[in-house]
Amino acid sequence: MRQHVRQVIDDTLNALKEKGALQFEAIPNYSVEVPKNLEHGDWACNVCMVMSKTVGKKPIELADAIVANLVDRQSIIVSVEKAGPGFLNIRLKDVVFQRVASEVLKAGTQFGRKAPKSTGKKVMVEFVSANPTGPVHIGHARGAFMGDGIARLLDAAGHDVTREFYINDSGKQVETLGRTIYKRYRELFGETIELVDGEYPAEYVIEIAKTWKAEVGDSFLTKPEAEWSPAAIAVGIRENMRAIRATLAKANISHDVFFSEASLHASGAVKSIVDVYKARGVTYEATEGKRKDNKEKVRDADSKASKYADKQLGGTFLMTATWQDEKGKTPLKDEEDRIILRADGTPVYLTADLAYHKDKYDRGYELMVDVFGADHAGHVPRIQSGMHLLGFDTKKLEFALVQIVRITRGGEEVKVSKRKGTLFELSDLIDEAGADVCRFIFLMKTRDAQFDFDLDAVTKQSKDNPVFYFQYGHARCAQVLKKAEEKGVPFVGIGNITDAQLARLVLPEEKMMLKKISQLPDVVASAADRLEPHHVLYYCQELIGDFHAYYTQYKSDPIVGTDPEKTQGRLAMVAALKQTLKSAFLILGVDAPEHMEAPAEEA
Repeated sequence: MRQHVRQVIDDTLNALKEKGALQFEAIPNYSVEVPKNLEHGDWACNVCMVMSKTVGKKPIELADAIVANLVDRQSIIVSVEKAGPGFLNIRLKDVVFQRVASEVLKAGTQFGRKAPKSTGKKVMVEFVSANPTGPVHIGHARGAFMGDGIARLLDAAGHDVTREFYINDSGKQVETLGRTIYKRYRELFGETIELVDGEYPAEYVIEIAKTWKAEVGDSFLTKPEAEWSPAAIAVGIRENMRAIRATLAKANISHDVFFSEASLHASGAVKSIVDVYKARGVTYEATEGKRKDNKEKVRDADSKASKYADKQLGGTFLMTATWQDEKGKTPLKDEEDRIILRADGTPVYLTADLAYHKDKYDRGYELMVDVFGADHAGHVPRIQSGMHLLGFDTKKLEFALVQIVRITRGGEEVKVSKRKGTLFELSDLIDEAGADVCRFIFLMKTRDAQFDFDLDAVTKQSKDNPVFYFQYGHARCAQVLKKAEEKGVPFVGIGNITDAQLARLVLPEEKMMLKKISQLPDVVASAADRLEPHHVLYYCQELIGDFHAYYTQYKSDPIVGTDPEKTQGRLAMVAALKQTLKSAFLILGVDAPEHMEAPAEEA
């Protein structure tokens, strides 16, 4: 519907240009929005405000020209009125609203999606990227669902999306994992072992050791560390990644690419990026990095940076904070320059991350989205600065930071699995609450919102449970259509519905629902641009709320009534609403059930 209005405005402006009444190169972007006061019309447009300088006219003068020369090829406009300093308030004919039902049903599950995908960008969304030293736990949960939701939105908005998981399979953590597995392996042959601080005591490590023993027998008992260590690391990463993939599959989350950090080291990309920075003149050798404010560096005594400060002394530093452009300004947002090569020649974690992001640019992505936990916020300016110093366009790199969510039961935070006695895993959460519930709860809030995931609340079958309320809206539509069939007046279908039947949709509530139904493509596109899936859920909740209110208000004039023409029109609207909700659900990866038991208050 919004696009129809835009087409009228564009056609009118182009006609005025052809007449010589206006001069402009291109029509700038303008908004067509639902007015806050519905008495002002169906749509409000700010094109006159946006274009006034371009065409050299006052907004009110441009509004006069548009109203007087309106080009309405499809004959959809009832009136266009000027408002304020030059806004346009537009009213549409009822038939425009009524046609929405048939347009949605013709589009089917593609409604809300943009096609063809060639119109979009080549996009990568990197998310989860959990260390392969253990299972996916609740600390990863929100980022996992948020990343998948963002990827699904971008896909629906017409972009060519790659979902990527960065495997941190290099460094001290995986070396520790390999050492722990080897100890457990030797324990299986009767040796007494002792785990030291930092090693992995969980049951899953013992299971990995058992798998390894079954594969290699006792062949590594007498091998030197140079041989058993890479073998133990390899089996640990393999088994943990297998478990991670299984958990993500249970969550209906998949990745196209699993990118290995170790492959960057093996290819020489990590060390070579240091050479690239040196060649660009953006590094220096020093004992400590410089700060942008030139103040002495003060670290939190309990921080990791403070704990390992001695290892940061001396090396090659990258000017992530103090680099100056040709005007002598320091536009980079990092607070201090960062070490990328220690004095002994070994790269730090940041160096590998910079090499990884350079690889993303080299692969030709036009938009790269990193979904990070909010505790990684400090890493963002380092990566942005590093890419800027390579000459890349940092506008192509976006970071979606998600706050941690507390999982609660009975008012108490849940951190440990009662069954396993270990950190509460995402797999446990899905087993208890369900994948749809998890997805909905993690997507329904803005990324920066902190909240509690109440396991008690999400199991209630009532309208107070937002997940149940959400899915019940679709199920109610399905039941209305089913009951109509049982009463002998089934919906005739998109191929047989007539304009005369659709013309019976004249109630204000029906028009409002149809208008809102028509907005799904715009909601999806806007949510994709913002990387914010919750906008689609809010839209669905509003639509479902409108339908529940309509269903209740007109019980004396029911959807399936004595007037067959009106009944078919209303069934078409219900079918379109059902399809709209299903399309929105599919875009976000949520199931759309055909049947659910009515909540107690409606049973």
